[in-house]
Amino acid sequence: VAKSEFSKVKKNKTVNRTFVLIKTEDSAFPICLYKTAENNYAASLLKCTHKACELNVGGGIYRCPCHGSEFSITGKVLEGPADRHLKTFKTDADNENVYIYLS
Repeated sequence: VAKSEFSKVKKNKTVNRTFVLIKTEDSAFPICLYKTAENNYAASLLKCTHKACELNVGGGIYRCPCHGSEFSITGKVLEGPADRHLKTFKTDADNENVYIYLS
């Protein structure tokens, strides 16, 4: 993922984004790539571990619209009924790109 995806120009002003959603052919659920700090990223599959609903992103957490589970941006359970953390992926970055290791 190009690091430039984390900034967009709107009305001649650069707006920085904290996350980017990525769809892959291998999954019905998107991956959220979250910028946690300068050159640090967390990637989580947006599939709730409770009943497999797609999670919403906002306010620095992932929230399940089906039953209310909440997860941190690093995939840790913050609020049940989910009792397992999200599937996460190792990331790495160079000067231009962020790499997500899906396996």
